[in-house]
Parts: sequence; structure tokens; C-alpha cells
Amino acid sequence: MWITLLLPGCKFFSEAERSAPIIVFTFDDQHLSTYENAFPIMQEFGYRGTNFVNTNAPNLGLPTVMTWAQITELELVYGWETGGHTLNHEALNQLDLGVALANIKQDHQNLSDHGLNPRSFALPRGQCPIQLYTMLTQLYQNIRGSSDFAMHHPLNRKALGYLAFQSDWSADIVKRRIQRGILSQEALIIIGFHRFDVDDDEYGNSCPSPTLREILQYTHDLQLKVLPLAEAVSQ
Repeated sequence: MWITLLLPGCKFFSEAERSAPIIVFTFDDQHLSTYENAFPIMQEFGYRGTNFVNTNAPNLGLPTVMTWAQITELELVYGWETGGHTLNHEALNQLDLGVALANIKQDHQNLSDHGLNPRSFALPRGQCPIQLYTMLTQLYQNIRGSSDFAMHHPLNRKALGYLAFQSDWSADIVKRRIQRGILSQEALIIIGFHRFDVDDDEYGNSCPSPTLREILQYTHDLQLKVLPLAEAVSQ
């Protein structure tokens, strides 16, 4: 896809000078606010996201966590992607190697048992011993870390970065990240979210719904392609 775009403070770039990155929106940790607040806004724009799930969490019956019915609905009805994220958001580098391997396998199996097609995995806190990568790459086609960096073709699908939204950010920070990716002709930009509209935000990663809508509107206005992660890296 090629676009012609004039960014504030930037020179004019022709179609032949700039290619457009694919945008991926990821949502970590199966927060109910993703389903109740973010999902309807994504629907407004016709966008599908990638939902990274800690598969023990839906079994606990917590009021702030998505149910399995909601998780499966996102993928099986609306075409979202569901990815692995360990059983309980464990930092894999802090587990015994055997325990970590069993954790990864069971997490993947739990998703498959619910009729889902897990192709991507998000490393909790971006940490993983090198010994676990063999197992991860056998189970998953794509592995996302927790650092933001430019991603150009050919993509390294086993070491993908992303920009994680922080509570004190405005939409402009994400817009500038997208602008930078366009100007440097990146192939892929992953923008990650956690909670939405949380007042008492002890984790510092809640996004207000109006801010999400502003980000999506900006992406829409630029006519950028938005896809779940597994589809984006296969383009």
C-alpha cells in the first residue's frame, strides 16, 4: 500500500518515496475493559486486534477479567486474534526451566481447547531465557517483546517490538510514533494497550476511551491498514 501524506513540520513525500506500515493494536491481560470499552470503539472503525491472554485468569471469576465466552467471541465471531501470554503473567526468567516449559505448553493448550488458533505469544515483561525459545518457536509463529524499535522488512517474527501505552500519555505521543514509522518506511508498528478508563490506576497503563478513539481516528484518516498480528506479519 502506498500513500501520499503531509505531516506537520515535515517535507512533502510522494507516493514513490514512502510506503505505509501496517498497524497492529494489541490488548494484554484479558481486562474486561478491553471487551467493554475498547472493543466497541475498534468496531466503529472496522478494526480487529490481537488479544494476549493469561489463560488461568478467566477461570478465577474476577469481575475485572474477561470470561472465556467473551474471549472466544472476539476471535470466533469478530475475527480478532488470541495469543498466548503464560498462565498467570509469570516472568519466565524467574521460573525453573521445567516449570516455565510446562507453563508455556499448558497456556497454548488452554487456548486450543477453547477452539482458538494461537499463533502469537507476548513475553510477560519482555523477559525469556534463551533455552525457552526452542519451545516457543515450535508453538508460535510470532513472538512479541516489550520494547519499541523500528521494524523493517524482512521482519524477524520471533523478536517483534511494540509501543506500550502509558497512563499519562496523550494521543499525540502515539500519533508521533506512527508519523516516525511512516517517514522511516517501517513495515510494521505495534501499539499495545492494557486497561481502559481506570481511575485508580496503580499499574500506570490505563487509556481513556476518548484517547483510544482519537488514535484510531488518526490511523483511519491516514488510510493505514490495521490487522491482527498474525495477519500483519504474513502480508
